[in-house]
Amino acid sequence: MQAGIYSPGDECPVWDEVLAILQRHHRFLITTHSNPDLDALGCELALDEHLRATGKQVCILNSDPIARPHRFVDPQRRIRVYQPHRHDQVIEQAEVLIVLDASGGWKRLGRIGDTLARMRPYAVRIDHHPDPQRFADVEVVDDSAAATAELVFDLVRAASGQITKTMARALYVAILTDTGSFRYPKTSPRTHRITAELIELGADPAELAKLAYNQYSLNLLRLQGHMLDIMQSDAEGRLVWSVLDQDTLRTYGVREAELDNFASFGLQVAGTLVSVLCVETPDGRVKVSLRSDASLPVNDLAAEWGGGGHASAAGATVSGDLRQVTEMVISRVKALLDSNGPRVPDPASPTP
Repeated sequence: MQAGIYSPGDECPVWDEVLAILQRHHRFLITTHSNPDLDALGCELALDEHLRATGKQVCILNSDPIARPHRFVDPQRRIRVYQPHRHDQVIEQAEVLIVLDASGGWKRLGRIGDTLARMRPYAVRIDHHPDPQRFADVEVVDDSAAATAELVFDLVRAASGQITKTMARALYVAILTDTGSFRYPKTSPRTHRITAELIELGADPAELAKLAYNQYSLNLLRLQGHMLDIMQSDAEGRLVWSVLDQDTLRTYGVREAELDNFASFGLQVAGTLVSVLCVETPDGRVKVSLRSDASLPVNDLAAEWGGGGHASAAGATVSGDLRQVTEMVISRVKALLDSNGPRVPDPASPTP
């Protein structure tokens, strides 16, 4: 079968090839990017339930455990953490690998990605991140979708599958969080139509918003306060950035995987066009998270450092000293901002 990248609206029927693969095979392995967010997790769980309902054998296997605030999404503990001595045989026996919500090649999948790159199982990728790098045999990529959960919803509908209440909950919270509570630019009428149907199928918006946003530990909130306290503004207020090292994370008892929303806090400052968060990882590298108000793309910058993402939300993991990497990132962001011209003063802002 020839590899291809298809998007809704292409002349090629988007789901026909994927549906044929799902029908023809029996043993499936599902995975996603390292440190999975709720879009990734919700997609995995919904697709897992759909495939099981059709009599398939399915294993969800990720490189990293679910972050503590996100554990509510998997009450049945369907998602397993990859351990080579236990799971390499599972990978060998899988007929089809399904990669969800992950761009950037095998390395984006974390530890399991190295094994998958070596074993090279037949792979299908479903994603909403723009990415010129093909690494699966069949790829369905729609970068107009607000979340990969929109595509999983479409796939289950195309397969004439039933979306149960648990699937509706998983897909709803995936869309809720990946759209920033429907605030991000790619939120569309289609997004709201899908979430309306998910509500009709049993997703409770108030309950899921509480679970997604109001279950953080006191230490995580204290760390948030610390980060806000040390946050810096640059480039005439167009850039807000912050840095967190491993000593700080250990002081507050917080893992890097729990910082999912921290990179966006800078955008809450009036006049900010780009928010940057640099976090030291346990192995001594730096996770760079970039967020934009959609007035300029940050995914091209992330790609320079081996990462990727959306025009308004992207990131990369960079080798090097935290201070030096941060200085390099801030310098590049300022150059990008300068190339887009000076900030236009807000007429509502008080005169200095």
